[in-house]
Amino acid sequence: MSLYGALFSGVSGLQSQSSAMGAISDNVSNVNTIGYKGTKVNFQTLVTAQVSLTQYSAGGVQSAPRMKVDIQGLLQATTSSTDFGLSGQGFFVVSDQAIEPSGYAYSRAGSFKVDKDGYLQNVSGHYLQGWPLETWDGSPAAAQVSYNNNTYMKAYRNDFGDLFYINDNAVDNVNMQPLNLNTIGGTARGTSTLSMGANLPQGAAIGQTEKTNALIFDSLGSSHNLLYTWTKRDQNTWDVEAMPPEGSEFVNMTAQDGSTYYSAGRLDFTAIPEHQAGGLTLDIDLTGVGTYTYTFTASSGVAGDPVDTVVSSGPSGGPQTFTTLSEMLDDLAGMMETDVQALALAEHGGATGSVADTTGKSSPNNWVERIAGENGILIRQYSLTETLDVDASGLTINGGADPAVIQDTTFNIPSLTAAGGTWQGSWITTAASAITFNGDGTVDTIFGYDEVQENDPRTTMNINWANGALHMDGSAAPPGGPAISQFWGNYNANDGFQQLAGEYQLNYVSQNGNRFGNYSGISVSDDGIVTALFDNGVQAPIFMIPVATFVNPNGMNPLTGNVFQQTDESGLPVVREAGSAGAATVAQATLESSTVDLGEEFTTMITTQRAYSAASKIITTSDEMLEELIRIKR
Repeated sequence: MSLYGALFSGVSGLQSQSSAMGAISDNVSNVNTIGYKGTKVNFQTLVTAQVSLTQYSAGGVQSAPRMKVDIQGLLQATTSSTDFGLSGQGFFVVSDQAIEPSGYAYSRAGSFKVDKDGYLQNVSGHYLQGWPLETWDGSPAAAQVSYNNNTYMKAYRNDFGDLFYINDNAVDNVNMQPLNLNTIGGTARGTSTLSMGANLPQGAAIGQTEKTNALIFDSLGSSHNLLYTWTKRDQNTWDVEAMPPEGSEFVNMTAQDGSTYYSAGRLDFTAIPEHQAGGLTLDIDLTGVGTYTYTFTASSGVAGDPVDTVVSSGPSGGPQTFTTLSEMLDDLAGMMETDVQALALAEHGGATGSVADTTGKSSPNNWVERIAGENGILIRQYSLTETLDVDASGLTINGGADPAVIQDTTFNIPSLTAAGGTWQGSWITTAASAITFNGDGTVDTIFGYDEVQENDPRTTMNINWANGALHMDGSAAPPGGPAISQFWGNYNANDGFQQLAGEYQLNYVSQNGNRFGNYSGISVSDDGIVTALFDNGVQAPIFMIPVATFVNPNGMNPLTGNVFQQTDESGLPVVREAGSAGAATVAQATLESSTVDLGEEFTTMITTQRAYSAASKIITTSDEMLEELIRIKR
């Protein structure tokens, strides 16, 4: 009957307004909760089907709470570098455990602090997840990230040293990793990218040289000067060589296809070797062609005395006597020049000591030379087929306890590759030059390749070290390490090297290596790249904070701790880089405030209270009418 319907309609009113008051109480209670999204209770009619045109059957009302998850809260500045706010759509990806989490959730609460293990944890105990960054190794399988003209990749190494390329569309414990600030500590990183830009003068005479000095770092954080010498060979055509840095065994430059264009080795003497009973020797060997031995002796014949004579078994003959280390280096370099040239001539069919090989091309006269101002000897490689082996392990001082050269071992200077040309491109082949220019001064070819043959203009510098640092040879595991990716500019562009009128002008040199420095903090860019800051001024990108977006964020399921779970109504998350494709940007030292408006909540509280009172009045009035009906029977 209608009286009972009115009674139950009033009850539904009480229930719905109670629900609304509950939402208001939560909103008011969380007015200072970071990232909290206010809930608004809407109401919908509850209608009883009408079976009579002359009687009305009451229905009532139902509450329909709706979380306003997609509403942006105000961003407020803080003093903590690990406070992050999101401006725009999306959520941080968080987990219940830093390592091997049992589940993932999504949150706007970015008030992260460092826990006892160094992981970033917010006030509700959830851990920030994202993408570690490594220097790009050239693999097409890696997701690349550009930062400050350098290329990085989303990847990490596990506890066993295995490299994992991250699938940045997946949310799991393989493709998501926590950020641990305790693992940063100090840093020293070898150079793996080197970019240079300069103007090589268009009016330079054939044979004129220009020099570019680049600072690089090995894996131990030691700095080295890598000296490039540019030589004009023809109109719009320049060649290049690189001086192996002190403490290295050799350098070699490879073209875009991996072929070797230039190769050279080095010997650095720290003292005059001492005479030993067994004799001291230095061997230079062109594999499969011949070996020349240099014997160091002391006129006294007494072990432990500094040597004063060096004799070559090659065409340079001997003995050559000296009194100082400088004189010894001059004498040794002169003999090695003659002998190494003879080895190469023998490889190509020329007679020992001749000035031309069987093809009639003139043999260069700069195979070996003393490095000006240093106690080093430069050895250039011209062979297209054979490695040049150097054995300096027998040169010692202090009774044989210490080496007299930094490169106190046997090392190989790699051979050249015909496809990539040769140093100076003049003796073995003239098929390639280091760099040629268009008529407008932009780069035409690098190592003989243009944008049609090799669309990536980057070449490679390989360096083997004798100082204990990892070799820069492109190896995935020690003793090797990443090679140096060289960028001299894009084809048909003037963003690197160019050839215009005027003087030689260095425009820029940039590289990503650094000396040792202690960790001092982090900075976060608006695209979510976390950069570690060190007290030596170095900034190293180490991590990227992703943003997860949903088609219907209001359909997510709220959980304790101000986090949300995906549901069928919300749809699956799409993980994006911050600031891309509509995803929010990240603001450091900022927190997102609650979306609750106290004025609105108190106003709604008043109307809810009045509605509740009115619903209770319906119940009491209906009760009085029922009581009156019962009195009729009496």
